This record gives sequence, C-alpha cells and structure tokens, in this order.
Amino acid sequence: MKVLVVDDQYINRYMLEKLLTGNGFEVLLAENGYEALEAVKSDSIELIISDILLPRMDGFQFCREVKSDPKLAKIPFIFYTAAYTEKKDQDFAMSLGADRYIIKPADPGEFISIIRELIGDLPHYSNETIQPVQLENEEYLSEHNRRLFHQLEKKLIELETLNKELRRSQERYKNLFENANDAIILHDFSIDNEPGRIYEVNEKACTKLQYTREELLTKKVSDLDAPFMKPKYPDIIARLYDAGHLTFEGELICRDGTHIPMEISSHLYSENGKRLCLSICRDITQRKQAMDELTRSLTQINNNIYQMATIGDKIRNPLSIILSACEECQGKNEGIVLSAVENIDSFISELDTGWVESDKIRAYLYHNYGIGAGNYPKGSENQK
Repeated sequence: MKVLVVDDQYINRYMLEKLLTGNGFEVLLAENGYEALEAVKSDSIELIISDILLPRMDGFQFCREVKSDPKLAKIPFIFYTAAYTEKKDQDFAMSLGADRYIIKPADPGEFISIIRELIGDLPHYSNETIQPVQLENEEYLSEHNRRLFHQLEKKLIELETLNKELRRSQERYKNLFENANDAIILHDFSIDNEPGRIYEVNEKACTKLQYTREELLTKKVSDLDAPFMKPKYPDIIARLYDAGHLTFEGELICRDGTHIPMEISSHLYSENGKRLCLSICRDITQRKQAMDELTRSLTQINNNIYQMATIGDKIRNPLSIILSACEECQGKNEGIVLSAVENIDSFISELDTGWVESDKIRAYLYHNYGIGAGNYPKGSENQK
C-alpha cells in the first residue's frame, strides 16, 4: 500500500517514514498541501496521513480538495496533528471527510493499529459509492477562519508566554553581568589576530578602567593592554584558539595611566558566524602586593638565617680559645668559666636548631609555591 505523508517538519516526516516502511508500507513524502495535492493527482496514493498546520495550503484545505474530487474521495484520510487538539477542530476535520483524527505524539503501536483498522474496512469501503463532500463554500470558509484564528490566538498566547520567559531570562543574565565582582569585556579579534573591538562591558569594567560604557565601546582591547602584553598576543591567542578558553595574567591601563594587574579568563564562542571572546578580568593587585610582601619577608628570613649562622661561628671560635686557655691554666676559676662556656654553647645549639627549622620552611615554600627563589644571601648556601 502506498501512503502519502504530509508534514512540513523533516523530523516528523522521517519518523513516520521509518515507522510505516518498517511495517510494510510504501511511503511518499510531501512538505505542504499544494505539493501533496499534486502527488495525489499524479500517483496512485492509497492512504493519506497529513498534518494540519502546513505552509501554502493547510491540512484542512488539502483534505477538502481531496474529498471534494470524485476521483480522490475514496482515498482514506488521516489527520495527525499536535497543534489542533480541541473537539471543535476534530469536528471540523470530520465534516470535511477525514476518516481518522490522531493527536501527536501517538504510541507507534497504537498508530499502526489505527491504520490497520482503517485498512480492514477498505474492501467494503471501496465498494461504496463515495459522494464528494459538498460543504458550502461560505460555511467552510467561516468555520475554517474560526479554526485558524483560534489557533492563532493560542499561538499568540504561547508566544507571549515565551517572550515573558525570555525577558525574565534576559533580565536575570543582565543582573548577573552588571553585578559581577569582576570586570567583563566582550570583544572580537582584529584582522591582525589581536584582541579587537569591544562590543560590551559591565559596570565593574567602567569603574575599574575609569571610562564610560560609551567610551569603552569605541576602543579595542589592545588599546587598554599594557605594552608588555603585545609581544605575548600570538602565543596567548594560539592557545586560546586551541582550547577555547584560557586563564592568564596581564595588565590593563586606566584612563589616568594606572596599571592594574589582572587575572584574565577568556572564553571563545561564535555569534552569527563571528568569533567573539568573553574575558572576565579579576583585579589581583592585593594578591600581587601580598606576594611581594611575602617575598620581602622571606628575604628578611633568609638574612636572619644567615646572621644566625654567622653569629654561631663568631661565638664558637672565641669559645674554643677560652676552653684551651682554661685547660692550660687550670686555675681556681676554671669551673666557673667552663660552666659559662657550656651555657653559651647550649645557646648556640639552639640557634643552630632554629636555623635548621627556618631553612626547612624556606625550602618548603620554594619547592611548593616557587616563593623565595633567588633570595638566598650570598654565602648562606655554605651554612646548610
């Protein structure tokens, strides 16, 4: 049996075609009522399955054309629709001569059962003299328009609901964008493959860089970057293109010439075929200051360690001489001197222990965080 499937959506046509061919039917496809009507007139169609919401000629008009033609009126006609779901829609369809009315989506097994049930009636059905539907043109147009306008009202209500949701979503993301704690810059890339024209910025970016939004939208990102960043562009952009996202450190220049160190997280995406980059710029001035202070503190620790080692050596050498002199003199105050020497030696041992522990901390910071590299005082390596 040759079945004509009429639907303007490719996926719907595809699914029906696979279902019907899998159950032994031959399938012909059409995208609109005009195309379907031509197919019915030129081919030996034995069953029609049609959507209602179609371009050019809708399903109602197509059904009326088929059922009004004596040569085509015997072809069983099934409406399969997701848009026209009300009882009045079904009543109007049946008044046009439709044989079945199925609401999408139907269970595949039930759908095939409905078709086979209809086919089972065909031998008797085909022997009957089928009178073409003679619905008065004015009556048909009136009801057809009512169905169309009602459907349009439903679509308008759905569209307004979607628009409200879209407006709420836009407002939500606008609030997130504007109230972010970091500066956000949306830009493209120039023909020289450098950070290019700025398309959008949030309030934080304007505040940080001391420009108005309108002023920033006339600039390129490369106008704001510190000079030392520009030689790095090829490497940064190559890595960004490769991964689609990249986090790196840079500096942006404010209106007053101040440089702000930034941690920049850039993400690529496409909009209308144009490659854009969303860069989230976090001010790391305090982090840099903290690191500088920590580095200065470690330098001081290194100096202290060096001094501790030096002091120990400077005290031990005279003590050795004093001990030798006491052994030679064997005077009555030898015990007092030896006791004092032992106390001093114990103090020096404590300095040695402090030096060792301090050096362990310094080594830990260096190996795990890279802090303190190159800060060893001259000659201190020899004290380890």
